[in-house]
Formats: sequence, C-alpha cells, structure tokens
Amino acid sequence: MSRDDTLEIPRGHARQSLAKCIEFSEAAQAALGSRRWNAAGLDAVHAGIAAADAALISTSGVRSASKDHGAVLDLLGSRVPEFTPTQRHQLAGLLKMKNQVAYDQRLLTEVEARQLVDHATRLARWAAVTVAERLGHT
Repeated sequence: MSRDDTLEIPRGHARQSLAKCIEFSEAAQAALGSRRWNAAGLDAVHAGIAAADAALISTSGVRSASKDHGAVLDLLGSRVPEFTPTQRHQLAGLLKMKNQVAYDQRLLTEVEARQLVDHATRLARWAAVTVAERLGHT
C-alpha cells in the first residue's frame, strides 16, 4: 500500500470509529433478531471496516484510503501488532462478502448472516481492547 492509500487521522479520533463499529455491530445483532439477514450482513461488514479504522487510527494515526477494501488487511498487519491471523481471517471474511451483500441479487442465508455478525462482534471486541490499550478508557 502506498502512502497515497492512507489518510493521517488524529489518534483520538479512533474513539469515533469505535463508536461507529459498536453501533453497526449492535444494529447487526438487532437485524439478526428480526430475521433480516441482508441488513445484518451489511451492518456486520460496516462494523468490521470501522473496527479496522479504530485499530489503525489508535495505533498509528492512519486509516486506509484505498478503493480496495482488502488493502486494509496488509496495512493492519504492518501497523497493528495485535492484528492476529484470527482477526485477519474474520475481517477478510467480512470484506469478501461486502459487494455480494450490498449489490448482488442473491439474498443472504441465515447461516451466512450469523457468521458475518459473529465475525463483526469479535472484531468489535478486539478493536475496543486495542483502542483502550492505546488511548485509555476515557
């Protein structure tokens, strides 16, 4: 990823990205409860993207600006020591489904939606810990 593919963001702004992450994650859970699989899936994808932003901003003061959402995986791998293969797998799974959930005609199944929401929920927890460790709980 080139320098042009990142934006410098004040580290304190990670809290706003984390707030978005949590909001999307909670909306995804609510959509699951209402059996709205597509809404749950898309909210889960957005939660994952916001989790990545929160972790990157709190750790290194940047976020991805690449048109390719997948580029954030390498950026996280190089800038966030806490980004493990588990988080990489979860985020990659969410990003892989982004276009399908948002634009394809095929509807998500319950199983797919639940898996996406599970990934998002885990990433939200990870991002919250990462932000708290970097910026404190305030």
